[in-house]
Amino acid sequence: MKNESLPRKERLTKNKDFESVLYEGQKIWIKDLLLIIYKPNTLNYSRIGIIVSRKIKKAVQRNKIKRWIREFYRKNKNLFPESCDIVFIPHPCVVNLANYKEFSLKLREFLSSWKEKVFPC
Repeated sequence: MKNESLPRKERLTKNKDFESVLYEGQKIWIKDLLLIIYKPNTLNYSRIGIIVSRKIKKAVQRNKIKRWIREFYRKNKNLFPESCDIVFIPHPCVVNLANYKEFSLKLREFLSSWKEKVFPC
């Protein structure tokens, strides 16, 4: 069986890494659904971090959104730049989306048309 998980090396785990991206990174809003903050790194691969606000009341919903973002990133790495640290911050209205398909369709639509303009790294 093929392992389809997101490797630990591709995740932001340290607080200083998150702070570095949050304070020094470039910000992109995607259709009032998601804020993406990115910053080039010195590694040969990208790393992601996810911050979900408690404005999304239920932990079940917060965890579902984190799973959606990880899955979208894992399946669509080609839409993101190499050698960047990326932090995803979903807007609370993401909860109103019906399912993962709708979520991924909206993100893929935006990122595929804006990749060259949005991610210069």
